[in-house]
Amino acid sequence: MIAHGAVVPHAPILIEDIQPSLDEARSVRKALEELDFSGADVIVLVSPHGPTAGIYERNEGSLRGFGIDGFEVECDTDAELGLSLGRAWGQPQIEAELDFGIVVPLLLGLGDGRPVVAVSLPQTTGPRGSLSDALGASMTLSGALEATADERAIAVVASAHGSAGLTDRAPLTQLSGAMDADRDLIAALEDDPALIVGLIGRLHEIGHACGVGPLAAFGQLFGGWTTEGITYEAPYGVGYMVGQWSQ
Repeated sequence: MIAHGAVVPHAPILIEDIQPSLDEARSVRKALEELDFSGADVIVLVSPHGPTAGIYERNEGSLRGFGIDGFEVECDTDAELGLSLGRAWGQPQIEAELDFGIVVPLLLGLGDGRPVVAVSLPQTTGPRGSLSDALGASMTLSGALEATADERAIAVVASAHGSAGLTDRAPLTQLSGAMDADRDLIAALEDDPALIVGLIGRLHEIGHACGVGPLAAFGQLFGGWTTEGITYEAPYGVGYMVGQWSQ
């Protein structure tokens, strides 16, 4: 069964040892640490930053791609569930190291030692980005998760950010309409995650949100579920959110 749903951020600056002075992120860090997956046997963590659609074969990764040494992660996976999910989804096993959309939440303590099945969706930004590919894969992923959920008690976690242009400090500086798009995203998450699906185009086109693939899959899976609270902060002009949902 699907026992929990959650949304978490994946920015390296949220790691205290990397940016200890970032007081603006303290509430997000604390909320992530307090996520409760006690009803789940395994966590399926979905990232928008992998090389292609698929299931990571092993859970090993680092932040060396950012030029940051000393931050490696390795944790157990559930190989049997990963293979079943891949078959139901029609996507392959990925032999590469974990991308930072998986690595950062694990470094922040996600899951408290539970096995993690790490999932990659197609990117929506950059030269390889394709919104249609990401949304198509997210739709089939949500169906595959429902088809395999009878094998374990699963927590499905979307690794996702909101808009990347909320203030002048943002990577894309301030984008017109980005703040409204993030405000509507949080309202949808608080009301009914199914409403997210109708916001994906705005989040992508106006806010340049990197996590629209995981968020779309989350909205398709958790329609009608109730939030246990959402923490939202925007240090450096990027929307970071942590929330958990129950049925």
